[in-house]
Amino acid sequence: MVQVQPEGLIIDRPDTPTGSFYDSSRRVEVDRLVITSKGIEATLADGTHVLDVHHLSHPRKAYDDDDLVCIGFTSHYESMRSKFGAHMVDGIAGENIVIDTPREIWPEDIHGFVEIENQDTSDLARLSFVSFAAPCVEFSQFCAQNQHVEMPKDELRETLRFLGRGRRGFLLVLDEGQDAVTVRPGDRVFTAPAPEPVRKPQTVET
Repeated sequence: MVQVQPEGLIIDRPDTPTGSFYDSSRRVEVDRLVITSKGIEATLADGTHVLDVHHLSHPRKAYDDDDLVCIGFTSHYESMRSKFGAHMVDGIAGENIVIDTPREIWPEDIHGFVEIENQDTSDLARLSFVSFAAPCVEFSQFCAQNQHVEMPKDELRETLRFLGRGRRGFLLVLDEGQDAVTVRPGDRVFTAPAPEPVRKPQTVET
C-alpha cells in the first residue's frame, strides 16, 4: 500500500495527559505516489493534488529535512498486532510505503539503500537510508490503546523499546540526481545491493 499524510497525525488535545493525540484517520491511502528530491506528493481520488506533511514545500512542513520518505513492512505489523491487538492494521503508523515481506527488516538488512522497481518499465529508483523512525509517545499510547490515561513509565519505556530500531518504520530520501519516480502497489523492492541473483526482492503491498 502507498499513502500520504496531507497533515500531521498528531493533533492538540488538551483533554489527554500529554496534551496531544495520535489521529490515524488523517492518513490517506492513494493508488500511487510520486517521490521527488523534495519529498512525497500524490493525487487524491477527488483529483486534489497534495504534498505529504514531510515534503520540503509543505506550508506546515513537519520534522527534519532528511525524513522525506517513510517505509514500513507487513512483517512488523504482524508483530505489532501480536503485541497490541487488531487495531494495528497495516499502514496505521503513517508510513508512505508498506512493503509485503514475511520477515522483519532491521537497519543492518538495508545496507544503506533500497531500490524500487517500476512494474511497467523495470526502472529502478534508489532511496538512501537515513535512520529508523523513532516512535513518539503519542503513537506508543495509541498502540497500547491508552491515549486518555497516562501510561506507567515502565510500560511506556517497553513500548518505545519494542517499536524501536525500525519496527515503527525507516526514513529515506531519493538519491541525489534522480528524477521523480512513481510508486504504486505491486512494484518490487530490493533491500540489499548484492548482484541480481542474490538480491532479496519484496513487494509494495497491494
